[in-house]
Amino acid sequence: MIRPYYAVIADSFHAALSSRILWIAFVAIWIFLAALAPIGYHEDYTTTFRWFDLDNGTQMKAMLARGLVDPKESETALGRIAKTFPDDIKRKLRQVAEGEDVRIDKDALADSLNDSMDDESWYDAEAWRSTVRLRELRELDELADDKITQPERRRRARLRIEAALPGVFTAQSARSITLSYAGFDFPAFFLIGKEQFVSLINQFVVPIMMDWLLGFALIFLGILVTASIIPDMLQPGSLHLLLSKPISRTMLLLSKFIGGCAFIFLCVCQLVIGLWLIAGFRLDIWNPRVLWCIPVAVFLFAVFFSVSLLAGLRWRSPILSIGVTCMFGAFVLVIGFIGGYFDGLVRGPDRIARLAFDSTDIVIATRGGELKYFDESSNAWEDVIEADFRQRDLIVPPIRIAEDKIATAKIRNGRFNLYGSGSLDLLVLDGTDNWSPHPGLRLPNGTRRLFNINGMLVALNNAGLMATTVSKAVSESGVDEVGKFGSAGDGPTRDRLNEDGAGDNEGVDEADENKTLAVEKIGVTAWISDLIRMQGGETEEFRSILPAGVTLTEPLRAAVAGDTGSLVLYSRGRLMRLELPKTDGASMETSAVPAVIAADLLMEDTTAARTTLAASDRSVLLSRAESPVKWLDSTDLATLVEFPTPGDQSIVSAVGLGDSDRFAILTTDGQVHIASRDGDDVTVRLLDQTEVTAIEYDAPNRCLAIAHHIDSIDWVKIDDGGAEDLMVTRTIRPSVSSWRSVDRYLITPLRTMTPQTGELSQTVAALISGESSFVIGGGSSEEQEVIQLKIARPVISCSLFIVVMLTLACISFARHDY
Repeated sequence: MIRPYYAVIADSFHAALSSRILWIAFVAIWIFLAALAPIGYHEDYTTTFRWFDLDNGTQMKAMLARGLVDPKESETALGRIAKTFPDDIKRKLRQVAEGEDVRIDKDALADSLNDSMDDESWYDAEAWRSTVRLRELRELDELADDKITQPERRRRARLRIEAALPGVFTAQSARSITLSYAGFDFPAFFLIGKEQFVSLINQFVVPIMMDWLLGFALIFLGILVTASIIPDMLQPGSLHLLLSKPISRTMLLLSKFIGGCAFIFLCVCQLVIGLWLIAGFRLDIWNPRVLWCIPVAVFLFAVFFSVSLLAGLRWRSPILSIGVTCMFGAFVLVIGFIGGYFDGLVRGPDRIARLAFDSTDIVIATRGGELKYFDESSNAWEDVIEADFRQRDLIVPPIRIAEDKIATAKIRNGRFNLYGSGSLDLLVLDGTDNWSPHPGLRLPNGTRRLFNINGMLVALNNAGLMATTVSKAVSESGVDEVGKFGSAGDGPTRDRLNEDGAGDNEGVDEADENKTLAVEKIGVTAWISDLIRMQGGETEEFRSILPAGVTLTEPLRAAVAGDTGSLVLYSRGRLMRLELPKTDGASMETSAVPAVIAADLLMEDTTAARTTLAASDRSVLLSRAESPVKWLDSTDLATLVEFPTPGDQSIVSAVGLGDSDRFAILTTDGQVHIASRDGDDVTVRLLDQTEVTAIEYDAPNRCLAIAHHIDSIDWVKIDDGGAEDLMVTRTIRPSVSSWRSVDRYLITPLRTMTPQTGELSQTVAALISGESSFVIGGGSSEEQEVIQLKIARPVISCSLFIVVMLTLACISFARHDY
């Protein structure tokens, strides 16, 4: 009974093999594979500077200008590097020192640094002794000149330049991939190591190939070849001959459908196996999971072929079958594009990134650069600072500094450059006035985090650690103790702040003009002071408290150790616990008392490794990429236990849970785990919330706030050993905006009813990489974008669509007399 159906399937194979288009496709695949075969690669030391290596052009200009004009820097590492630049760049740097807004091309700066590697006359061992030298540089410095190779020499020169300009460059791998073709190196090369290169292939290159090469070109050719299968079968002589055999119409149609997939199966097998062999022999990437592309591509073709099959039954015309299938493909493409648009510009920007609490009030920062507070009367998030998608502004995570007072800042264009553009003012949000923002003290440029410790407001950037008193920060914002403006004049309005982005007003402009006049009168001393501020140094009120001899290097992370008054600081392989000075509420002195290093731990420095740091009253949690999670004692930073990341996922963020000696861990799969330690054993408990975007510990209420499903929040009670431990005590389910309503009630149903063929590339990425999610960013910045791959949803939606289309086709074929 089965043999006749085998014959029908075999006949479909023979029909496919007899197609000229099939053989044309075969020849095209063979030519493509032959053209791709000479590709190769080799690993070299990362030596050459590129413009994108300069993570902070503003800071670099300020540092180099200071190295030129400051007599004290003349013989330092900074001054020696500054002298190597060409005269035209030196002239521009002196203009920067004089306060002029001069643009210097990053390519020109990078080229000048590359030229300086050929002649290391600028190097002096004594001058570099005070810089932070990584272990790699120390090892290269120990090599004798007659034993060091030319690549090692250039690598050493690059590391020396990076040591002279800390915080300026993006952290890169020590060795990078250089692609070649037929023995000739490509002009550009990847500044990533072999592991990152393999991840790039698995997570980006293969899905793109799935979308366009397998998902568009081959499927279109497959439809051209197979569109005539059903109309040819329905010809009177052919159909009557088939039905004369003991077979059912339903099984006949399904056999034709399976046989029609022969074309795409034959083509995909050759292409995917050929690419796999090339990747293995030429790139040393032997990943058998790449072969998953074959069944997924055939499955994708089956979606479109089911439409062609039904159209062929209805109109008996290959041309109409091709036309209807193309129209269906265009419809799916448009729905996918609209869905991606709403994901990127409607849902994505509203996702909660940071949270701050004041009693029962809550203020959030979103992924889109907005600041909002929750209005219980309207059950909605109300804007404090609106975002301008053209600016790509960055919100410094808000923190509570006093009753009804939350501090934050808005860095204009901060997503492209952490130092942004223009001055950076502290914003104090007033809870008695619907959390209106009031500009106050000038923050150090590049401030990425704020902390409230021992009555001090501490600002952290990649140049240092600066502090002022909380009372000074509140008073300078123009808000008195009851939350009203202290002066008779009108304060800055929210609309005005949103308009210019940083709270600048005419008074600030006048101050800048007066500063320029002062510079002209005072001369070099004033220039140097401005340059220090420009590169992220002290301001009028924020004074450095970084211990002497400590230089901060990316990746840089910090966390407050509960109520102990200590700050735990991680700087590229060095973990420190700093005891901060206490203040009586007065203004910081001209020369602030520095913090004291209470504990210091040196570990193997991992270049460009993503790092997550959290601290509680008793413990510190440190997670670095490709390493086990460390649980350390907060007093002496001794390692208590190491354990793998929960669920083999990457850690996005973690927070200490007060004095309970537990930590909440957010992983890339959007779930929260509670880790607790009992001696050498670590127990991890998974919470119920999914699609989590941010977590924060609400200390006064002893709750863990969990932001999930874009802008919803759950408060989970932290009561170690208590009856309410880990129970949800409060929830926020806000009303959605107009565009979010369109997304929820129109776009989402459309996407649900439409087969998600475009998302099958994410299924392939997950199958090939073995990971369901991954992180973009998080090296030099704490801002990380988590990509959660949709694995099951496209498979389910496409499977249901195929079943529905084949069911309709079988019913039609069974009821009609052809």
